[in-house]
Amino acid sequence: MLQYQSLSNAALSNGHGTSAHETGANLSTLTGNPYTDLARLGLDLHGCRIRYRRTPNKNGETVTGTFNISGTGYTMGAATYTQLIERICAKWREKQAYHRQCRAEKRLRNSQSFIARHPDATVLPAYLS
Repeated sequence: MLQYQSLSNAALSNGHGTSAHETGANLSTLTGNPYTDLARLGLDLHGCRIRYRRTPNKNGETVTGTFNISGTGYTMGAATYTQLIERICAKWREKQAYHRQCRAEKRLRNSQSFIARHPDATVLPAYLS
């Protein structure tokens, strides 16, 4: 029996994991500091600027912000800070899914190109698998 199975859930969720999935971080535990909040969710925030507006803008947003996450700029607005962080995370996950799909399509194109050039090959190179 593995030793970690005897620990309680509270002992396992001490925040020492390397990703949001391992630490159990969620949006209900936001601190108000975007650097720590996004780091808990697995995003590498390099810079940000958050503005709290007195009155909502034409889109009904009272909190707006620009974020530099891993060198990519994002501009978002929301009614609350929690919704702003949710939107940033959703946009980042959407971009990661797009990159994942592009890499998979490239692997497929590369393997089809290799098979077209070497139709008699019985074993594909490791970088195509």
